Amino acid sequence: MRHKAKNPGNALLLVALIWLEPGNGSAQAVNYRAELRLAWQSYTNGNYSNSLAHYQWATQAAPQSLDAQLGCVLTLLSLGKYPEAETAARRILKSYPANYYANLRLAYALRMQKQFESAEMILSQSLALRPTDVPLLKELALVKMAIKQYARARQILLDVLTLAPDDTTAIELLTSLQLRQNPQDGLYVKSYAASPALLDPNNGTKISYESAIYYGYLEYHDTAVKDHADSIGIYAALLYGFNHLWEFETDYFNKFYRGFASLEQWDTTLAYANFSLPHVKLRAGGHLVSNSDPYTDQGWLAFGGAEYFVANCWAAGIDGYFTQYPKFQTQLEVAQLTPHLGITFGQSEHPIWNNDLRGYWIYVNSFGGRHHYFSVEDRLSLSWQHWTLATFGWVGQQLFAVRNDGFALYNLGEVHKAGVGAEVSYAFSPHFTITLRANHETFQDLAITPYASSDMYLAMLRFKF
Repeated sequence: MRHKAKNPGNALLLVALIWLEPGNGSAQAVNYRAELRLAWQSYTNGNYSNSLAHYQWATQAAPQSLDAQLGCVLTLLSLGKYPEAETAARRILKSYPANYYANLRLAYALRMQKQFESAEMILSQSLALRPTDVPLLKELALVKMAIKQYARARQILLDVLTLAPDDTTAIELLTSLQLRQNPQDGLYVKSYAASPALLDPNNGTKISYESAIYYGYLEYHDTAVKDHADSIGIYAALLYGFNHLWEFETDYFNKFYRGFASLEQWDTTLAYANFSLPHVKLRAGGHLVSNSDPYTDQGWLAFGGAEYFVANCWAAGIDGYFTQYPKFQTQLEVAQLTPHLGITFGQSEHPIWNNDLRGYWIYVNSFGGRHHYFSVEDRLSLSWQHWTLATFGWVGQQLFAVRNDGFALYNLGEVHKAGVGAEVSYAFSPHFTITLRANHETFQDLAITPYASSDMYLAMLRFKF
């Protein structure tokens, strides 16, 4: 049974070991590697006493082994033997004064013994070498909370979310009663992270800004007259504190036809999300279309939704959309419900897997003989260090659908049937990310081309401040 920490700070203990290369093949080296392996297996199974014994035997077999010594500190902390863990960590630091894990675990041991000043000194020295290290920042925030410097703790945790937006510990601490009921302590502290955060001097609230620009190319196959399309867009988001998020996006789309004039279209989307209720996200917004098509010009969309989430674990919710095209022959109206369920595996230093499942129900009041359309979509992503890889696909039928949480509105009379794609993102820094995406989709383009398809290629640059 997997051990669950009693408080968010204990998540710092779950640090993977770095194994040594095999030795000279001697019996002692074999025993050392075997004991080290058994120690880690016992630890991951929650058998800390047995894990400590194996780490101690590994230390006897290889007295200079840094892995075995660090493992002893780790298991002593898990057993609650903080004075012994402090002694073992200080012993390591005599030989390796800048060792990351020894300093981090020593700070944890000192905090648990209420030696907050000493813990803060150790963390400040380590952060001077690694100013954007997330575990060190989280441990420092816990120290600040312990000495009731809540504004400082809140600011550090907001810096953590700038570096790691999905970090479970930071999110749980920011939503804790301590930080909600004590938003400030009357003191101002310089940001430990290298982020240009804007702080309100009255309440310590942080304002974060994110923007993105993208270019997309769409190529059509087996259609009657459609050839290709270009699109470009700008996205901006403003996060005020931890409860208010505003999003804005404007897009320009130009579709080219064979033998006909091209279609030019502008899309504008504005959305607001509120996180004031613990574990609840409420969202609402609107989308406006302006184009050269006489039927769908001035089309508008209103949407809203609710989601219940447990950070870095799971989320479930439902979104509702209502679209109207007032210039259509019979004032076309479309209603859509999109329930979704997301599950996350892994966190912090380890690879993070996320699976998002969505369902679509679309009702069209007047377009052809059919009114109801159903489909299902799934997206699987893997995040590891600077990389995020994703694959996605859907199947069913969609007409005048809304996707991408209200930002993508399909306002042409195409019955879409299935799609598949992949995406890769690389974060050059906490402030700059590039994303490349490709997907293939099949659809019915009027009755004369029932098996049309399209390929889309997109490049996006994202900035965070």
